[in-house]
Amino acid sequence: MINATHNVRVIKHTGGSYDTYANFTTVQNALHHMRRMNFANDSWYIIDANDNRLRLNNENKLEVFHSLIG
Repeated sequence: MINATHNVRVIKHTGGSYDTYANFTTVQNALHHMRRMNFANDSWYIIDANDNRLRLNNENKLEVFHSLIG
């Protein structure tokens, strides 16, 4: 049995705070979910297992985002 850790999070910026929407085992799974649900805007982010902040850019590709303030 595989013990997968769900330590990749999809979060949304709402009303001045960030809420976890879902947890995934890989960034690829989180990205697939975001694209399928059409979450490609600047309110949605992926936080990976190493706490890197990622978002989809205008070309629908992941980029590192250095701040979640604002």
